[in-house]
Amino acid sequence: MNTFVVWLESTAASRAVVHYRWIWPLCEVIHFIGLSLVVGIAGFFDLRLMGFMKRVPVSAARDLMPLAMAGFLMNLVTGAAFFIGTPHQYVGNVAFWAKVFFLLLAGLNAMFFETTVGARTINLGAGDETPRSAKVVGAVSLVSWLGVLYWGRMLPYIGNAF
Repeated sequence: MNTFVVWLESTAASRAVVHYRWIWPLCEVIHFIGLSLVVGIAGFFDLRLMGFMKRVPVSAARDLMPLAMAGFLMNLVTGAAFFIGTPHQYVGNVAFWAKVFFLLLAGLNAMFFETTVGARTINLGAGDETPRSAKVVGAVSLVSWLGVLYWGRMLPYIGNAF
């Protein structure tokens, strides 16, 4: 992995992220906005799946998901910029790998919802109770995104463990 880090840090993209001092703070702002969209909207949808806010139809909560996807793309691009700029801060950092784990868990959970539970749940109206499987999916999603948030915030404090 060290060879990869050395190579990546030698690229023009990595040097640009580090050299131009405005890139990192701009990416931080965009990353925070994206995170707010993802956690706010996905969290709202997850809470509805878990049985909260029953006055809101599930489909109405899901209508906001394109904004959450936009936020995720913002985070993907800015997160890649962070990684490209200083890969040595990430590859050996246990917080980074925990964040990656929770991102993967959130993605697999969303895929599970879309391929199984979603069809039975999306047409539930206001006041309808969600099935237990949807509640579990909502809880796993909420825990996953909070894990991404927590471990992402811990990145500068935990440091390299490998």
